[in-house]
Amino acid sequence: MSKREPWDFWVLGALRDGRPAHLKGVYAAVETLKGGGYVDPSSFGVDGRWGDRPDYTHVVRSTMSSLKKRGLVERLGKGKRTGVYRITDSGLKELSRIEP
Repeated sequence: MSKREPWDFWVLGALRDGRPAHLKGVYAAVETLKGGGYVDPSSFGVDGRWGDRPDYTHVVRSTMSSLKKRGLVERLGKGKRTGVYRITDSGLKELSRIEP
């Protein structure tokens, strides 16, 4: 896996079931990886560059934007505070390609 692919895998994996998901749900899925040592623990700190949000939320948002541009996820709309996304068929194919 390339350096970028783990984040693609974790975000696409959070959307794997095909149901629409709020960005908060994706954050929660990534947080579950923290305990398994899959994500660098320093990603869960707050260094202030992005306000009071943990650093990994910026990476998730950036990854989601990249996946959307590549047609692997689609944005269905905006919830109260975060976007609502769903994995596409292309996203499911990419997920199976990069899955360990």
